[in-house]
Amino acid sequence: MRKITAFIMLWLLMAAACIAQKKELVFATYTYADNTRLQHLQPVAEYLSQKTGIRVRAVSYPTVQALIAGIKNDSVDIAMMNTSGYMVLQRNHPGKAVPFVNLYMGNDSSTNYAGCIIALRQKGIHSLEELTGTSKKYALALVTASSTSGNLVPRLLLNAANIPDAEAGFTLSYSGTHKKVVEDVLNGRADIGGCGCAEVDSARSNQRFDEKAMVIASFNDIPLGPVIYNNNLDKKILKKLNGLFQNIHLEQPAVFRNFCNGWTEFRQAKSFKPVKDNDYNKFRQMFGNNEGLWRLIM
Repeated sequence: MRKITAFIMLWLLMAAACIAQKKELVFATYTYADNTRLQHLQPVAEYLSQKTGIRVRAVSYPTVQALIAGIKNDSVDIAMMNTSGYMVLQRNHPGKAVPFVNLYMGNDSSTNYAGCIIALRQKGIHSLEELTGTSKKYALALVTASSTSGNLVPRLLLNAANIPDAEAGFTLSYSGTHKKVVEDVLNGRADIGGCGCAEVDSARSNQRFDEKAMVIASFNDIPLGPVIYNNNLDKKILKKLNGLFQNIHLEQPAVFRNFCNGWTEFRQAKSFKPVKDNDYNKFRQMFGNNEGLWRLIM
């Protein structure tokens, strides 16, 4: 009995020593188009390193799916995720990662995180209802399978309009970026497109968007993606990181602003704020009973 007790004590001491001697944390995100976002992540990693005394290494995974795999395999300690990726992670691996902060936009912000469905004017489509039950198969362009505002939200809008299966209802293609979706619609390569509304605002000012196309549906209250921590992260380290994230806009405003500039939807953010998993429940409920929609974004 004494030998067993001694063995358990030794194991606990070794485990505690491993935590105490942790020399590196991995702070990860995902690449969008050709933007790794490392130039936005690295200064934050350096700030966290200085304050914690632990080396924090910035890593960019090539896709959201690869980032999820890295979290699952314990290769990532903290990560900046997009909304769609976070929801897939929690559905497939519940509790593996926990959200602790996301961006606070402020009550005076004029920009919301929003997704739109746009249509080429010459096609004569003015609303989603006109697409319901039609025998015509329009060309639909989306961004990428892992995009929140350029895939998940357009599919949710179609689902709400009784078009649950975009693959069956349209000739569907992925354009790769929000900008390319808008260009594909304006150039007639697609009849309908799903993209972030910020890209539409940009096209209105420099591509004569309103002359050629129109927004036929939008959703303006997408919850921003969270910074998550791996559930095996030491809680003392987590407590320190939590405070650092929530104060970085005060202690290192230039680093905070540079970070936000890496994501279109973050550019007017004021600070980080606490967030919990149940803050995403309202958005989850939009899926209803459409299990097929979940499978399509996974």
